Amino acid sequence: MTFRIQLCGGADLLSAAQALGLVIANDGKADLALIDLRDAGSVSTAAELSCSLPRVVVLDPTQLGLAKALGVPDRSMTTSSEPAALGPLIAAAVPAERRLATRSVLVTAARGGVGRSLLTANLARRIASSRSVLVLDLTGTGGVAWWLGVDGTTWDDLEVLAQELSGEHLAVVAAEAAPGLRVAGGPPHAPSPRLAVAAARASLDIAEMVLLDAPTLADERVDATEGVADRVLVLSYEDPMSIATLSGAVVPERAWVLASQSAAASLGSRDVFRSLPRDEIAVAAAAEKRGPVGGRLGRAYDELAELLLIDAS
Repeated sequence: MTFRIQLCGGADLLSAAQALGLVIANDGKADLALIDLRDAGSVSTAAELSCSLPRVVVLDPTQLGLAKALGVPDRSMTTSSEPAALGPLIAAAVPAERRLATRSVLVTAARGGVGRSLLTANLARRIASSRSVLVLDLTGTGGVAWWLGVDGTTWDDLEVLAQELSGEHLAVVAAEAAPGLRVAGGPPHAPSPRLAVAAARASLDIAEMVLLDAPTLADERVDATEGVADRVLVLSYEDPMSIATLSGAVVPERAWVLASQSAAASLGSRDVFRSLPRDEIAVAAAAEKRGPVGGRLGRAYDELAELLLIDAS
């Protein structure tokens, strides 16, 4: 949800807003106000806002009765400043014409070998428990299909259909990895940029969420499909070469930068949205069964999938 918010609160609300990918816009051009009624200073600031600006308020349980007496609707207030509690309220409070729910997620990286296909497969498994998911392999390697326990399908037969590609075409070639989870694309070749864009658009006709397992940021397929995706995830190690590559790359403003096998809070000049810990035992166990990753890394995947589902609300 790419919303601009007027923030009237402290560090906990700021952290939640950043976790939800919200843009802080204290310039009078916000879509919504996020207000902490537990703080007197925040209340004073909020009192200066336009009455027409939608609001979501965080309050103390002792303030619930007063808020209800003043007519604050239940859908606009919560006693928690956690992203999971605030996300649905914010999505519901913003006017319908500004609700940009995430349906397509592009997963890319500063360079190869950072766990991009592993991440895509694990997000797909988790999201598929509540939404139908189609994964598109734009790398041509078949890696994401392998992690999902199926054989990737070739793009070659679809190249001639790029100008008229439909969801039905993708449905025919996609392999079913689990109920509500399908994979399209694989070796021996990556799709052309034109086909990649066509597939990203057509896939929205047959799935509630689409995950694009894409090459690195410098690849022309990423450049072509970045404008189609609602959300971009960029993985990077924290070694000097990766940081230099990331610093020199064109990273979309709405991208969530993820530190792979790291606990870093920043990578060069880039703030890290989430860190994915190193957990070789969990990855090895998943590879043996071609199943979901557990352990510390699995818990990080759980959290990221939950945030994407909030983004899609």
